[in-house]
Amino acid sequence: MAWNRRWTLLCWVTVALLGTWVLTSERRAALRASFDLDARVLHRLLSQRMEQQETVLYALAALPTQGMQPDQLTAYVRALVRPYPQIVAVEFCAEVCRALVATQARPDLPYVPTRRPVVGWPAQRGPTYALTLERMRVWINLERLVQGGDLARLPLTVQIYRPGDHQRLLTRPPEPGGNALVFTVDKQLGTTLEPFPIRFEQRHSAWPWPWRQLLGWWLVTALLAWGAARLLSARAVAAQALLDERRRAQGIVQASTDGIVVLDPQGTVVQVNPAARRILSGLHLGESIRGAAQFQATLAQAPLDAADFWATQEPQPLPEGMALLRGTERVLVEGGLAPLTGDRGQLLGRVLTVREIGPLQQRMLAQLSAGERRVREHEQLLAHVSRFSTLGEMSAGLAHELNQPLTAIVSYGQGGLRLLAQEHPDRERVQQAVQAMVRQAQRASDIITRLRALVRRSPTQRVKVDLGQAARNILTLCQADLGRLGVEVDAQLPADAPVAGDPVQIEQIILNLVRNALDALAQVPQRRLTLRIDPDGAHWVLSVQDSGPGLSGATLTHLFQPFHTDKPDGLGLGLSLSQTLAQGLGGELRGDNAPGGGARFTLSLPHWEHHDPTA
Repeated sequence: MAWNRRWTLLCWVTVALLGTWVLTSERRAALRASFDLDARVLHRLLSQRMEQQETVLYALAALPTQGMQPDQLTAYVRALVRPYPQIVAVEFCAEVCRALVATQARPDLPYVPTRRPVVGWPAQRGPTYALTLERMRVWINLERLVQGGDLARLPLTVQIYRPGDHQRLLTRPPEPGGNALVFTVDKQLGTTLEPFPIRFEQRHSAWPWPWRQLLGWWLVTALLAWGAARLLSARAVAAQALLDERRRAQGIVQASTDGIVVLDPQGTVVQVNPAARRILSGLHLGESIRGAAQFQATLAQAPLDAADFWATQEPQPLPEGMALLRGTERVLVEGGLAPLTGDRGQLLGRVLTVREIGPLQQRMLAQLSAGERRVREHEQLLAHVSRFSTLGEMSAGLAHELNQPLTAIVSYGQGGLRLLAQEHPDRERVQQAVQAMVRQAQRASDIITRLRALVRRSPTQRVKVDLGQAARNILTLCQADLGRLGVEVDAQLPADAPVAGDPVQIEQIILNLVRNALDALAQVPQRRLTLRIDPDGAHWVLSVQDSGPGLSGATLTHLFQPFHTDKPDGLGLGLSLSQTLAQGLGGELRGDNAPGGGARFTLSLPHWEHHDPTA
């Protein structure tokens, strides 16, 4: 409060002094303009008088003095100089100078004839000097140059100086003035013959200043400052009351056991209480709430539409059974999000409230999570058993596939031994036989490697998998059955189709689809299998189509239901398990009848560049 008073007083003094400076500056400018005008007028008037006295000199020098009587010459001269009081004497000089007109005593000045006008100064210093041209000499008294009426009309001090030594010849002050304000200007008076320096000066006492305007200005600014101080004081009291109210509200928020997070309209955290920091671990001011608060639906709750929830314009509670992801654990929470609006209905922000639900519900959530985990483990175990069952069916073909490279290795080895037993062995043919043995051994190794990868039970992982290469691997494993049935394979597989998923699970799905297609093709004479991979937005789509009899209506209805099959010796788990694996990888498996006949299954998996690393 005291600071406001000091600040107001300082502002008032500053504004008052500024106004005083403006008013006095305007008054000073007006007085200066008036002084400059008066000085110019008086300077012009005195310059004209000096020109007049020079004109009189030229007129007297031009008189025909030879034919004129002395009385006549004197009368003429007297009439000529009467209007000029500064001309105090006129002399005619021949052998000696005699006065034709003299109103005052003339100083002693030797006469020197000249054909050009000159200025003569007597030995004694004073305001009287002479203008000489030929035989005429005119005496000038500067004290009479400046007349009293001139200074009465123009309150100026006039000082005239003699050219050369700058001796002051004349000072004519008006009424005595003060020293509060002084104006001075220096000029040159007269013509080329009489270049007298002259100074005009005007002095003012304190009276010229606009005291009434200054007093009024200080009073008005004092009243305004007083009003401003009252207004600032009232605002300070209101601000302090508002601050106290905010502190009480903040104290309530800080003491609350429920987590309270205040957001701006863009969803940035601007305020958070300790309970919210504990519940939403790692929450900091200035970060987006979307990344800090990760909600996930449990088995008892439909998925949360996060975009609609965070952009709500109405109070919206969290759905029941909602879980908060906190590091590696999931915490069951409840609460809601409510908008903050201004007095005109504009959105100022939102308030998120969140609280943890009791230990019993948390234990229930843990049990549900354990149940989900066991279900996933059973699915993986069932997939592992299914792979063993499928490999049992393929054992004869795999034995045939492995027998071919082994037989070739034996044949190439025996041929190489025979070549080496010769007296002059053909080293080039021996080398070719050994290289053929290496290729056949590598072929057998590839078959065994793919077989081990398919049988191996490994944890689910999300890595970059080439969908086309996975399809080629399965075609290699099924090569024996494809050859036995005489199936024509049309594989339209790109060089690179990267997807995000588990390589074993992807090959398990493709193997189930290819095995089902081979079972269908065994029933028809024209056997054709088409594998095609195409991009579809953020996914790659693998289609497996056969030329078999197709799917019946009952089969389409229960296509992915467990334990439903048309095979006499089938378990009905292959397609159901494949769909579960596809959904777990973020994809989808669909089946229908192709337009040209036969069954068609499509596997859609997310593109590696668009997958979510946190999924």
